[in-house]
Amino acid sequence: MTNTERAETNDSDPSMVIEGMRFTSELYDPEIVCSAMKYVARPDDIFIATPPRSGTTWMQIIVYALLNRGRAFDENIDDYIARNPFLEMHGKEAVETMPRPGAIKTHLLFDLMPYHPNAKYICVIRNPKDVCVSFHRFVTSIKGGSLSGITFDGLCERFLAGKTCHADYFEYLLPYWFHKDDPNVLFVLYEEMKKDIRSVINRIAIFLGIEINKKLLERIVMVSSFDYLKNTGYNEKIVPAHTVASFKFIRKGIVGDWRTVLSNEQNRLFNERFREKTRNIPKLSTLWDAYHVFDDE
Repeated sequence: MTNTERAETNDSDPSMVIEGMRFTSELYDPEIVCSAMKYVARPDDIFIATPPRSGTTWMQIIVYALLNRGRAFDENIDDYIARNPFLEMHGKEAVETMPRPGAIKTHLLFDLMPYHPNAKYICVIRNPKDVCVSFHRFVTSIKGGSLSGITFDGLCERFLAGKTCHADYFEYLLPYWFHKDDPNVLFVLYEEMKKDIRSVINRIAIFLGIEINKKLLERIVMVSSFDYLKNTGYNEKIVPAHTVASFKFIRKGIVGDWRTVLSNEQNRLFNERFREKTRNIPKLSTLWDAYHVFDDE
C-alpha cells in the first residue's frame, strides 16, 4: 500500500506527501500518483528522470526526435504527447498503453522509480541555483495557483529546506550520481547540453542504440532549439493537455541566471549546503567547477 498523508504546512500550500515526496493537489491526483508508483517497468522502457526544472522538456524533445528520425514535436502534437507520458500526472495506464517507442517522464526519486535492469534511464541534473530560480518562475506562472504570488525569497527558503514540490534537490542528485556508471543509466548535465548539444545528442543516440548521421544530428539540433520551441509555440500547444493552464515549460533556459537573482546571503547558503552534501564524494564536489557555480565571491 502506498503511504499518503497531508503535508503539514503553515500556509495555504495544498500539499500531500506520498511515499515521502511532496505533491501539490492543484496539479496531482493522489490516486494517479499512487498508480504511477505501482507501474511495473518493461525492458523496452526509456525513462527521462529529472528533478523539476532541470531540462526535462528539452530532453523529451531530443529523445522523441531521435526515436522518430528527426520528427519535430509539432509535426503531430497528439503523437508527441502520447509517446511522452508524465508518469505521476498521467498514471500507470497511460504508460502501459503508450505507443512505442516513446519515453516516460518522471520526477520520482531514483529509489521510487519503476525499475527494470534492461530499461534505460536518462538522468538530467542542473545546478541547484538555476533550478531554484527556474522553479520560482514556473510556480508563479500558474495563474491562481497557491504559490503564484510567492516571492523569490520565500521560494528560495523552501528550496534550501527541501520543502518544494517534489523532494529535496539533493535526494535526486546523490542517487543519480551513485548510479551514473550503471550500464542502463545515462547521467547528463544540463550545463553540458547548453555548452555542446551535439556531443550530448550523440551520447544519447549511442545509449539508446540509435544510428545517427550528420544530417539527422543537425535536424535534431534545430527542432530542439529554444528558438524553434518558442517560435512554434511549445508552451501554448502543450498546455491544453494538462490540468492547469498557464504553465511555462520553456522560458530562457540559460546557464547562470541565478547570478541576477540570488542575494549574497542566498548564494552563501547554497554554497554551504552543496559543500556539506558533497563533501568526501570525489568528482561530485567539483562537478560544476568549470561553470563557477560554487566559487567563493
